[in-house]
Amino acid sequence: MTIAYFLTSNDAAFAEPLMPRLMGRAELLGASLFTPDKAEDPYVDDEAPPAVMVQIDVADVSALDALFADTEIRGLIEAAGPSAKGDALEVSAFPIAGVDDPGFRTAPMSFVVRYFAPVSDENLFRSYYLENHPPIMADMPGIRNVFCYVPAEWTSSIKIPSSGCILGNEVVFDDLGGLNAALASDVRHRLRDDYKSFPVKPGPNSHYAMQRVDFRPQEV
Repeated sequence: MTIAYFLTSNDAAFAEPLMPRLMGRAELLGASLFTPDKAEDPYVDDEAPPAVMVQIDVADVSALDALFADTEIRGLIEAAGPSAKGDALEVSAFPIAGVDDPGFRTAPMSFVVRYFAPVSDENLFRSYYLENHPPIMADMPGIRNVFCYVPAEWTSSIKIPSSGCILGNEVVFDDLGGLNAALASDVRHRLRDDYKSFPVKPGPNSHYAMQRVDFRPQEV
């Protein structure tokens, strides 16, 4: 299991200089840069997505602490502006039929979902979701990856507040057309039925289609 630090902001200017600086750090496993697109979902129509989201992958929270001890990286992240939110989340990849390595992204379109507090019983909410929702998502036509994210036990030393995320999800497709086809399928209705069956009422949540570029340290 890896740790992903997600940083969102309505000011994208910080991201371009941040990516190459991250690539120079031994702790980094990889990083991704997300920019918003627009999906056609029959159940949700979220507006005002963040201008950018950066994902920073490391092995554990000690590696995250070491990465953020780099004063240049700290400065670039803290330059993300007053709208910035940051969360360290544990990553789980779920099996997909016909996909040999479900933890490795091979397609650039992500549908990014976040659930936020308040929820009356966060542990029950997460456990039901993780047991029931990903196997349904794995049936979506054209699906390439299913990921879930839960908060890591970590105290941030960086001056970016948390978003309050208690659970994240991401499904990956070849392109926007593939995502929209999956959202128009019967599987999307099955997911909605499961949503209605949650034993705990969900709190606020967001659903954003985002184009993604992945970076590996050896690429720079």
